[in-house]
Amino acid sequence: MPIIVCGINHKTAPVILREQVTFPSEKVALYLNDLSTQENIAEAVLLSTCNRSELYCVGDDIEKVIDWFCRQHSLSHEEILPFLYCYTDQTAIEHIMNVACGLDSMVLGESEILRQMKDAFAESCAASAIGTLFNRLFQEVFAVSKEVRNSTAIGACPMSVSSAAVRFVKEVYPAEFDEATVLLLGAGVAVELILRYLKSHLPKRTWIINRSMQKAEALSEQYACEALNMTALKEALSEADIVISATGSPTPIITSSLFITRKKPLFIVDIAVPRDVDPQVAKLDGIHLYGMDDLKTIIQQNLHGREHAADKAREMIKQKSHDFMMWLTSLEKVAMTIRAYRRQVEDLCRAELSKAKKQLSRGDEPAAVLASFSRALSNKLLHTPTVQLRQAGHEGRFELLQLAQELFAITELEPELS
Repeated sequence: MPIIVCGINHKTAPVILREQVTFPSEKVALYLNDLSTQENIAEAVLLSTCNRSELYCVGDDIEKVIDWFCRQHSLSHEEILPFLYCYTDQTAIEHIMNVACGLDSMVLGESEILRQMKDAFAESCAASAIGTLFNRLFQEVFAVSKEVRNSTAIGACPMSVSSAAVRFVKEVYPAEFDEATVLLLGAGVAVELILRYLKSHLPKRTWIINRSMQKAEALSEQYACEALNMTALKEALSEADIVISATGSPTPIITSSLFITRKKPLFIVDIAVPRDVDPQVAKLDGIHLYGMDDLKTIIQQNLHGREHAADKAREMIKQKSHDFMMWLTSLEKVAMTIRAYRRQVEDLCRAELSKAKKQLSRGDEPAAVLASFSRALSNKLLHTPTVQLRQAGHEGRFELLQLAQELFAITELEPELS
């Protein structure tokens, strides 16, 4: 069965669609179970991030895979299909490797996607959705990612969406950044990265709000910021100058109703998908709302000087994906050869066993029948290999003789007695 990739990403779909086509982490086990029981998919991995939602699987019908992907969301096929891509076999493997290496990311070469892919793979392992093939494939994917980062400059001066958000807000904020009050919404990996970048930029105050106060407090102890309760969101929005939001909420957290008392300008950068900020907020006076797609200018600057490294990395990936397909094809050929050989042997056994049963039914001596059966079966099993080996010897094809010795585990050769 072919390896299949099916998904959408930041290149093919706008954020308004990406936020509707997601696979929440708390439901991944249910999705994987559905693929296994309802769609007969033996192995599968679901990768869902702010910039992509992709299904990697082994399936016999790509149309069924596409249909399943579309059914999981409250959108019609017609709404999703124009933005959907599907790859099979080597092209699919190449795509997975490109994703893991950050070559398909909005931020070229970013490393966060590799952690996300490893987490997705671990979730599939926990859900028993990984077999021999995907275990081998993803170990190869992770090894290739490491090799690419070690042997090319693709990871030099790394940038992430979080660092791009900080750089972007510094460019659009009209006043002195070190006098600003910054509010961070969320306490996940993205917000922690933002806090790392803010350490060197030193805004006047940094607040962090999250549904889990424990996570917010843990970050506030590590970085120079103050953790606030979610109940303080409205008041914090009235005092903040800059908001950077990156939660995992399925619905908007910041809505127009929270800005009744807002008097001064506010700059909001929403890097969550689904979005944390209701788009209607942008219509309010003094509110400047930016999203993922607005970061592209900053991110494009990151590309300069990396194109050569990216080209080199893609060439490596092309070769590695080709090598994996060659291994997979050889594995299938070996399995087919073994099955064909077993059928031949079983056919010979059935034929000789039928003869032996007839001899026994007419009263022939059992010992003689068994001896005849053994002799005839041995001769038939050895006939074709013997003819082929003699022919190879006459033609000087000694490598075939060596292979035969390995195949039949012949360790000692005795000279023929005259």
